Amino acid sequence: MAPEPSPLRILVAEDDPAVARLYTAYAQSRGHTVLVAHDGAEAFSAAADQGPDLILLDVAMPKVDGRDALRRLKADPRTQGIPVLVISAHGSDQNLRELMLGLGAWDVMEKPVDLQIAFNKAERLARR
Repeated sequence: MAPEPSPLRILVAEDDPAVARLYTAYAQSRGHTVLVAHDGAEAFSAAADQGPDLILLDVAMPKVDGRDALRRLKADPRTQGIPVLVISAHGSDQNLRELMLGLGAWDVMEKPVDLQIAFNKAERLARR
């Protein structure tokens, strides 16, 4: 039998408290530790300070949106190597998808997201 994979430190950048709680509870049920940021500025600070294994990033957030947060994350040597999975209500928008992938996101998924699929993808991404 294969050993259980080690837990991940996941940064959830999501301004909707209910969605952030849902992602957090699901990630914790899979054994992961979760940090939550409620806007893009908090996401960048938390990523730079805490060095999570991966980031789940919303796009439409106050102060600094997901596009600008991703630009900052990928421009900073402390955070540029952290994989980012974008989960957005506008995830099916091909222009947004191409932009986020071009900025360095690993993938873009549309809300509402199937948590099992999203976290399976996120775990594979973080363990590469």
